[in-house]
Amino acid sequence: MKSIKLLLLACIMMFVSNTFAQNKDYPWLVGFGTHGPQMTINDDGFFREYFRFKNWNLLPGIGKIWVDRAIGNSFTVGTQISLGIADRRPTITNENKFFLDWDINAKYKFANGYILNTKCWFDPYIIGSAGLTHFDKRTNPSFGLGAGTNIWLTPKFGVNIETSYNKTVGKVRTPSYMHHAIGFVVRFGKGADKDKDGIADFEDACPDVVGLVALGGCPDADGDGIMDNADKCPTVAGIIAFAGCPDTDGDGIMDSEDGCPRDAGSKEMNGCPDRDGDGVMDKDDQCPDVKGSIAMNGCPDSDGDGVMDKNDACPTVFGSTKTNGCPDRDNDGIADKEDKCPDVAGVAERQGCPKMDESKRQEIQNKIAFAAKSIQFETGKDIIKPISYKELDEVVAIMKEYDFVKFVIAGHTDNLGNVMKNMDLSARRAGAVMNYFVAKGISPSRLTSNGYGDTRPIATNATAEGRQQNRRVDITLKD
Repeated sequence: MKSIKLLLLACIMMFVSNTFAQNKDYPWLVGFGTHGPQMTINDDGFFREYFRFKNWNLLPGIGKIWVDRAIGNSFTVGTQISLGIADRRPTITNENKFFLDWDINAKYKFANGYILNTKCWFDPYIIGSAGLTHFDKRTNPSFGLGAGTNIWLTPKFGVNIETSYNKTVGKVRTPSYMHHAIGFVVRFGKGADKDKDGIADFEDACPDVVGLVALGGCPDADGDGIMDNADKCPTVAGIIAFAGCPDTDGDGIMDSEDGCPRDAGSKEMNGCPDRDGDGVMDKDDQCPDVKGSIAMNGCPDSDGDGVMDKNDACPTVFGSTKTNGCPDRDNDGIADKEDKCPDVAGVAERQGCPKMDESKRQEIQNKIAFAAKSIQFETGKDIIKPISYKELDEVVAIMKEYDFVKFVIAGHTDNLGNVMKNMDLSARRAGAVMNYFVAKGISPSRLTSNGYGDTRPIATNATAEGRQQNRRVDITLKD
């Protein structure tokens, strides 16, 4: 049972200590209470009777008042006055005599428990005093030495217990005595304020720098409610979540770590926005409103040819980077849609067709021209005679060998007969030759046919031999 009581007492003491150990303090203290001067005859030996309670002259009610002022953190000075009625004991004369004691005192505090820098609820001290004592119609100087303590029940209010030995001096003097007292104490006021910010140093967390009451006396240069010594961005207003640093766009990433501090974004994008959600932040996205790929700087590439759609001349057809995303079957750098020879690598000046050397070109032209001279038609008609098929087939073979070359087929007549009819006949005969080539597998796109009538003679029409030469079909290579 005894151990349980001790445990409970220890818990209570810890609770009280934790409750008041860090309370604010005040430089002024006022006390009031009762006291008991012990005017004991000391002829039988020093202190023999001093601590016998029956010898104390306790005065009911308030008989002692005192005031203290802090000097530094460990010392106080003050004054006190005590008055009452006392007898000399143990020899009791039954003649109560008026007693008055006035002192000026100094106290040394062991625990810094009150006045300034409160550290503990238990506040012991030693006291030295000098003053005047009046008793039995005598007034003498007196000097005292004693000890006491304050026990703080709240930050400002507590109980005081004190006892001292007072030595009187003089030729005719009152006896020396013990002086016991118990009472209540109240502390108030404010201590030193080095930085003059209106907050006492003992409760100023930053006593050397002008600060704010709301921040315990510490400054807040940027006015964000976070004291400078705890503010990671003391010159820029911020928020508590980021230790005083700002988050201008409110995206949960402090500006110093935000790649786009004025535009709300995501942590994955280093604080930058990504409107189309393609993993490329808007500031680096060449197509911020259309979902694309990182490889294409945020732009789409629908046909997957490595050319972003906005730069792709053929965005839905796989093409070549050389031709702005359009197909180039012969890989000559000329898009098929612009290549007049899409299946044969050529050059730009020939619109994608191969550049043939002049001697080879002339050789082919000679072969075709020779074969063309043998083409014969039924008189006045556009029907090719079968005798001409061999020569025409030789031309077909040349066309197939050089399948990138285009040809022009021109029909001509002599000047006999109606001019318009001759023009029509020449056109129909050129068309008949073209149809023959197409029937043999030559693409119509490679062939052009025209009729010129008698407008382009190569010989005189005055003789039969000349007119025969003028009735012809020319086949030439087209540049």
